Amino acid sequence: MDPGASICRLGFVAAFPSKGVAAFDFVFDGRSPWLNPFQPGERVTSPGQQPDGWIGQRILQEPVYASARVPGAYDSMDISFDIRANQQPLAELGVLRDEASFAFEMKPLWSQALSQGWHAVTIGGRQGFVRDGLADSELMNETLEKLLVWQATTTEPLLSDKTGSQKSYNISLRGSHDFQVVPVDGLIDFTFLVQDVNRSRDPKNTAAFRLTHGDEILYTESVSVSGVVDTKMSPTIEKKIHVSNLAPGVYKLSFVADDDFFLRSIATQNHRWVIGPRLYVGDTVGYSATSTPLAVYTNSIHTVVDTFHNEGMQTVSLGSATVKMDKTHTPFVLNRTKSESAGWKVLEASKGNVRIIGDGFFALDRNAAFLPSPRRLTAETDPIAEDITAVLTPYEKPLDLGNDWFRVATRYSLFDTRDQKFSLSLPGIISRNGSFDIRSASVSYQRPPLSMSQILITLRREASSIFHRLW
Repeated sequence: MDPGASICRLGFVAAFPSKGVAAFDFVFDGRSPWLNPFQPGERVTSPGQQPDGWIGQRILQEPVYASARVPGAYDSMDISFDIRANQQPLAELGVLRDEASFAFEMKPLWSQALSQGWHAVTIGGRQGFVRDGLADSELMNETLEKLLVWQATTTEPLLSDKTGSQKSYNISLRGSHDFQVVPVDGLIDFTFLVQDVNRSRDPKNTAAFRLTHGDEILYTESVSVSGVVDTKMSPTIEKKIHVSNLAPGVYKLSFVADDDFFLRSIATQNHRWVIGPRLYVGDTVGYSATSTPLAVYTNSIHTVVDTFHNEGMQTVSLGSATVKMDKTHTPFVLNRTKSESAGWKVLEASKGNVRIIGDGFFALDRNAAFLPSPRRLTAETDPIAEDITAVLTPYEKPLDLGNDWFRVATRYSLFDTRDQKFSLSLPGIISRNGSFDIRSASVSYQRPPLSMSQILITLRREASSIFHRLW
């Protein structure tokens, strides 16, 4: 048979499988046309035979990126890897959803903490893991302190407060932040002082506030500081957010902006509101003669802190635990001591100028602190030691292949026939001197079987897709 005809036939079968499934299994040696190895090269080894004898690819830094070829019009894809995690307790895999913002839909891929002592549970519309020896109903527990989430959400607490009084906070929050807010008398009322410092980009001069409740967008409005065409700071602009007639619950007020935007002050009459998981207190150069010291309350047990300026190098404390940030552009792990694992503790950075990612939330006022949801599972989490009874997550329990190898898998929806781009996140792998080995992979695409008329429609759809790719 003509080799060209064989290739065409293989491509047609992959694009139009009789049962609606196209599956490909292969050694992760860089030779498969269906999934490229991870890049960039300085963070990984070359795919193929490794120095210690196995065949595949070793990942040493993160994040790394790969792409998968989609053989046709499919609704979803499953992707799995045979992996060995060396000093790397957690991995997440994401598919690119927004080219402009380089935003990935992240999914759980590997957790060492959940590999022993936990069993998978699906109950009452929830999916996750429960500690061995406890009833499956623990996954329905509404005591947020006993739960963790990993790329999942919990039932919203229906909260409401009565009669608010205005409070103001001087703080230099840099870039995007999420505020979880309880309405007071059905009202969310905030006043922000916004400034664009125009340091690191061509002046786009726009940011936005967005209020959401679950998946519903209730309010959105841009903040414009147009007219600034140089690198000078813009004037501060007051922005009021006033949304009324809200039902009890927890609402997310997001400030969506790049790191050239600062929130210089916050005033609100809402009693309970927290920030997280990101809290970035920036510098005050050009705005104030003194830095803004940070002292916030947090339920986070595990945090990562860093600074981007020499002036921000300092000792940061969380309760009685401390870490000395003696380098810039370097993440430092700051965890609570085991004796202080419960409740809200103070996190302090006397010089400010620090970015913090926590597994919980942050409150500028102790009286404002509340739990909108459980803490997040992170690479530093020890759920059993932290008295956690259940973890809500779509994570699939891995298959133990022996000799420290596991088969891990996840699934994504597909919305077009373009190549799918992936990001593999391995938090803390550099500081642990860890590695993440992949020796084989599998990708499987699913859709309902197509009739001949549907095949013709799909051919037209793919021809259109090819045209748009070329032009």
